[in-house]
Amino acid sequence: MTGYEIRAATEADRAEIVALQDSFLGAGTAGTASYLDWKYRANPYLDGRYSVVGRKDGELVGMVGVFGSSWRAGDRRLVLPCVSETVIYPEHRGGPLFHLMLDEARAMLREGGVPWLLDFGDQGAGPAMLLRGWREVGPWGQAALRRDKAVLTDMAWHQRPIAYGEASGLPLRCLPSTDIAAMAAVVRRLPVDGRLRPDRDETYFRRRADNPLARYFHLVAGDDPQGYLIGHRSAVDTDEGDTPTTIVDVEAMSDEVFADLVRTAYELLPGRVVLLWTRDLPPSRRTLLWELGAEPDEPVGRFTRDKFLPNLMIRETGAPVPRGLPDPDRAGSWDMRGVSGRAWR
Repeated sequence: MTGYEIRAATEADRAEIVALQDSFLGAGTAGTASYLDWKYRANPYLDGRYSVVGRKDGELVGMVGVFGSSWRAGDRRLVLPCVSETVIYPEHRGGPLFHLMLDEARAMLREGGVPWLLDFGDQGAGPAMLLRGWREVGPWGQAALRRDKAVLTDMAWHQRPIAYGEASGLPLRCLPSTDIAAMAAVVRRLPVDGRLRPDRDETYFRRRADNPLARYFHLVAGDDPQGYLIGHRSAVDTDEGDTPTTIVDVEAMSDEVFADLVRTAYELLPGRVVLLWTRDLPPSRRTLLWELGAEPDEPVGRFTRDKFLPNLMIRETGAPVPRGLPDPDRAGSWDMRGVSGRAWR
């Protein structure tokens, strides 16, 4: 017996969940509650019904959140649950609580007929998770642009003047909010294959923009958009801090437009470091990043080093797996464009 009570999170746990999560997020009670409502209650794909809490002697001491995300394989749409907001009070770390909560979430998903559980954010627990049946689809590389000093400005993003692309000649506009229809239209024009990919439709873009603890920086190329880029910083971090700014999504109809978007973002985005996943970029666009001064940060095959890189852990729940889908254990089955972990946070 572990002495822990492990069960599904309920509305009765709300105040304690907010306090637990705020110990990690640091957004204050109102900010953390608003974020959790956005992440779970207002989730258009799957609410927080599969989230799990752990109690010890009647007190809530840990949580594993499970939220819904929407994917496509060809024309087929899938809703896949993802682990998030894994927080345990310090005095209960290093024991069985994390895995007990994960196992309960898997059992609930199995009973609900959901075949897989994804985890993009618990790299440090990777070795222990692998021993318990989880499988790794990664890690993968990223590009890092490092500056001697953080880029700071008093000018609002949307007040910046229109720039013109050095390579494409297109106007580049910093927008105050996402042009949902235009960005979804760009995605619809992209070639698709049978890989599992995020369902980047209007709902996806609108949901992301509503994140109350995120600052987004939207850059669009062309009047009839030929591409877009979205940068992200946490709303609780200062621009002088060490937390990187992440380019969570960038699409372009040509290498020239891609180069203009990234070059302009590197010049204007706040912060000391700007990160961009390189996993699904073609070689020509990776080369453009290195020419712009970005440094490659690639896996080396050593856990102590690679645990800081993006990764995906996946676990079957035991529910029947749908037929005709790509093998989720194969790295080549996934198209991760637009799925930077910060796209959901």
